[in-house]
Amino acid sequence: MLSQKNLSSITIRKALQEDIHKIVPLIHSSGPRAWDFVFQEGKISAFDFLRSAYRKRGNTISFSNHFVAVKEGEVVGSILEYTQPNFLALTLGTALQILLLYKWKAPKVMARGLKTETVIQPPKSNCLYLGHIAVSESHRNQGIAKQLIEFMIQKNPKFKTVSLDVSMENPSAIGLYQKLGFTIKETRHPKGWEGKIPSHHYMEKET
Repeated sequence: MLSQKNLSSITIRKALQEDIHKIVPLIHSSGPRAWDFVFQEGKISAFDFLRSAYRKRGNTISFSNHFVAVKEGEVVGSILEYTQPNFLALTLGTALQILLLYKWKAPKVMARGLKTETVIQPPKSNCLYLGHIAVSESHRNQGIAKQLIEFMIQKNPKFKTVSLDVSMENPSAIGLYQKLGFTIKETRHPKGWEGKIPSHHYMEKET
C-alpha cells in the first residue's frame, strides 16, 4: 500500500495528532465561510470545533482521515479521503462530537450542517471523495495541491471515479482541478440562505 511519496522535496504522509496546530488552519482555509457558518455558535468558534474533533478518531474531521504534505519539516498542505459506507459512520461520530462540545446548542449547529449538505453533499457509492484540499499561503503555486491529489488517486487504485467539491469563489482551484482532468458535473446553490456560504461546483474525474 502506498504510504508516502517524495516529489520536489515534498513528503506526503498520514496526518498525526501532533500536526493539529498546523493542519487545523489549513482545514479551515479549505472552506472558511462554510466552517464558520456551521460551527460558530456563541463563544465557540469553528476552530474550537475543528481542534476538538481532529484529535479524536471516528469522525469526519479526525486526523485519521487526513494526509499532509511536509516540506523541510513543516506541514504545508492537507487533504482527506472519504468513501461510502464509511462516511456514514464518520458522520455519526461528528454528530457525537458536536453534542459533546455544544451541548444544548448542538441542534442549532446540526441544523446548519444539514443546510450545507444541499451544497456540499455526501460522497457517492463506489467513488473516492477528496476534501480539505489546502496549501499554506506561503507555499502555494508550487504544485503541492496537485501532488496531494495525485498521491491520493494512486493510493486508491480500485476507485475509477474521484470526486470533490469546490467553491465557485475559488477560480484558481477550479482551474487546477480542470487541468488534472476533473469536470464540473453539477453546480449547487444555497437556497433561502444565500450569502452565508458560496455556491459550489461538484466535480468528477475518471481514472
